[in-house]
Amino acid sequence: MLKNYIKTAWRNLWKGRIFNAMNVVGLSVAIACCTLLFLTVHYEFSYDRFHTNLKDIYQVYSVSHRPQGDDASTSMPVPFLPALKAEYPEVKYVSRSANSGVVVRYANKELDLDAHYVDEDFLKMFTFPLAKGNSSNVLSGLNNVVLTEEAAKSIFGNQEPIGKTILLKIEDKPASFMVTGVAKSIPSNSGILFDMLIRFENNSIYKDNINQWDNWTHLVFVQMKEDFDPSTFTRRMQPFTKKHFTRSIEALKSDGAKPDADGNVFSLHLAPFANNHFSVNMGGTEGSPVSKIYVISLLIVGCFILIIACINFINLSIARAFTRSREVGVRKTLGAGKWQLLTQFWIETVMVCLGATMLGVLLAGLTMPTFKAIFRSHITIGMLLQPAQLSGCIMLFALITVIAGFYPALIMIRYKTVSVLKGNMVAAKPGKLRNSLLVVQFSLSTLLTICTIITWQQIHYLQSKPLGYNKMEVLSIPTGYNEVGSNVLQIMRNKLGNDPAVLSVSGAYNNMGRGTDGSMRTSIQGFNYKGHEIRTHIERVDYDYLQTMDIKLLEGRDFSRTYSGDTTAIVINEAMAAKLGGKNLVGSFLPMNDDKKPAQIIGIVKNYNFRSLHEEIEPLTLTMNPEYSINYVYVKVKPASLVQTFDRIQKSWHAEFTNTEFRGSWLNENTERQYQGEKRLSGIFVSGAIIAIIISCIGLLAISIMIVMQRNKEIGIRKVLGASVTRIVFMLSGDFVKLVLLAAFIAFPVAWWLMDRWLQGFAYRIHLQWWVFAAAALLAMLVAFITISFQAIKAAVANPVKSLRSE
Repeated sequence: MLKNYIKTAWRNLWKGRIFNAMNVVGLSVAIACCTLLFLTVHYEFSYDRFHTNLKDIYQVYSVSHRPQGDDASTSMPVPFLPALKAEYPEVKYVSRSANSGVVVRYANKELDLDAHYVDEDFLKMFTFPLAKGNSSNVLSGLNNVVLTEEAAKSIFGNQEPIGKTILLKIEDKPASFMVTGVAKSIPSNSGILFDMLIRFENNSIYKDNINQWDNWTHLVFVQMKEDFDPSTFTRRMQPFTKKHFTRSIEALKSDGAKPDADGNVFSLHLAPFANNHFSVNMGGTEGSPVSKIYVISLLIVGCFILIIACINFINLSIARAFTRSREVGVRKTLGAGKWQLLTQFWIETVMVCLGATMLGVLLAGLTMPTFKAIFRSHITIGMLLQPAQLSGCIMLFALITVIAGFYPALIMIRYKTVSVLKGNMVAAKPGKLRNSLLVVQFSLSTLLTICTIITWQQIHYLQSKPLGYNKMEVLSIPTGYNEVGSNVLQIMRNKLGNDPAVLSVSGAYNNMGRGTDGSMRTSIQGFNYKGHEIRTHIERVDYDYLQTMDIKLLEGRDFSRTYSGDTTAIVINEAMAAKLGGKNLVGSFLPMNDDKKPAQIIGIVKNYNFRSLHEEIEPLTLTMNPEYSINYVYVKVKPASLVQTFDRIQKSWHAEFTNTEFRGSWLNENTERQYQGEKRLSGIFVSGAIIAIIISCIGLLAISIMIVMQRNKEIGIRKVLGASVTRIVFMLSGDFVKLVLLAAFIAFPVAWWLMDRWLQGFAYRIHLQWWVFAAAALLAMLVAFITISFQAIKAAVANPVKSLRSE
């Protein structure tokens, strides 16, 4: 019996191959898109889930209730960890965490690796299995080091690494370390990445800050005991904060801080490490956090495409069922029962869905490399075979086939056999459902179109807005870990001084934007000034910085070689000047460090966006204090020969620094890297909108075919009575265009709310404009009209005799 059903289904599918091809194409494209998007969402939510103790691990952060708003920070002072462990018995394990690059020397090899400074409890908290060594004591010695398998292979080749001594150059100071462990390869979905683990006491910040409670330098992670209630942490830590953070609390109170509901102006909190991957607003979290909005957008767009494809599939199935009305009537006349008809329709649907699924997965596999490159994803097709994904796919497959297979059959079964055989069918209720599904389809398509336009507008605004400095003709070069930054700067000055295309050379502690080294630093310092706490970003610069960057000087002067005291002087921006009172500041002194003499203000510069446009311009202080290193060399060149000059600078670098990779990039490239998330989001919306519109049009075409078939005699009568082709086309298209317009009006308020919420994440943003919504609606109506017109014109020019003659 089943064999007969399958043979009959195959004949019917082949007979209606055009309809079925439309079904398979629309559904397979949607399945391919959803496969890529849903696997990416699953991967993003899988971050750090491999840690055995994940539910008990937290990151400590502080909240300062400043007059201008709450300020959350994940940085902690060096003495915080031992004090917390001694005074808070609920803590089971605790570890500090800081990153920096180190130069590793062994035999004749010299490598740049990423070092993670941690405490002994680190490997007891986090699940990074060791291929060699014992996690309970592998970091017990101050000069112990744990390497990853990849790092060990790079350093030692096939030699046994355990017990070997390597030389590490940390902050220009070489020291010997013994390899006591080798960690297995770190999963790609880990928020903590490293090449080696070293005890925190070896970090350069440790000795100078061992008793400093007001210098915030690193992250702290804790693993609490199993019966711990995280909601009590802040309340129970109040005596601890009052005891150890007295100066910070007093500074906040003097600055007019607003206490929270518990009367605290400063408090400590715990953030679950399970949410670490999405903590983009915490600043200083491990890894490279991803906005949850981005991941949820992937999920929503995938759901939209799937819903549109399913609606499309149902409409196409209904349209196909009406073309087979006489077949159903004959079957009923010959005694076919309800379940036989349902089974026949369902088997045909299963075969179409199975073909579409196989084609969709194949298409996803073919497009996956491009998708991974664009969206920086690490997904694989093999992830579909995991139990959760596999069960979800089976349930979704069953749901689609049941709805799309049974519903058209139920419609046809309901009609009287005589009416079906004569072709006299009135599809009122199916028409209501069809129109409802059509409105949903185009509402989602219009919503995606509006989101596409607005995200593109915002990205264009971010790229074109003047930042207050020259980003087009300035090259940023990371100095690397092998060399002393100030020495690199001086060598490059000497080397490029005779190049006619080079206008000036300078250096700085922080980069502008995100360079090819992937680093983005920030350094904030607070001090008391006239009874108020002043917080300012600190940027270490060198001579010719303002000239190189084309930053406008408003008052005073730039740093100059003719003034020997300029290494202790400062230049501030307008925002910092406003914080200080804003009048007659040049020549005044600021007590920025308690243990050093006050710094003299020698100049005020115009505000410029030294951070991304997500943030307002904050107070900034430029200094030549040698305690801050030079990490980037800036080279300003003439605009006439950017490519040739870049090549010459690169050759000069390789000639001088043979062991350090050249990672130079233009500042406009650096600033654009800050908005990679927004670009990916825009790409998602563009792709989603195009696919959604195409699939919707396939469904609309099928519906128009069905309507023309149902109104075939009416069209013939109208033509006989003198109706023109244009009139008939507008008659058939008008109802659908009205439905699309209704769909657009439904999408408008949702799109406005979503995009307004998204734009709130930018300090500098566009304003939502009415024409964007009008354009999206017009586009949807135009696409719908063109799609319907093909079938409407075909019906309008047909010979009415064929449609009016009786069987």
